[in-house]
Amino acid sequence: MSIVESLIRLVDPVQAQARAEDRRIQREQPKREVAGDPPRYRCRICALEDAAEVYCPVCLADTMRPIGTL
Repeated sequence: MSIVESLIRLVDPVQAQARAEDRRIQREQPKREVAGDPPRYRCRICALEDAAEVYCPVCLADTMRPIGTL
């Protein structure tokens, strides 16, 4: 705690309490964002969309690419 914070607590305890509450709320907030949907992949040959990262279950080949980079 700094000297300024101590003085603020003495001069204006209501404001000091509000600032302490704001800091507590910020501390308790999660740092990471909630994970979204898993990435989707599309086959270059048959255009099947699936969560499989490498091999297309229809073509049985290494043709899956992330959607948006075809």
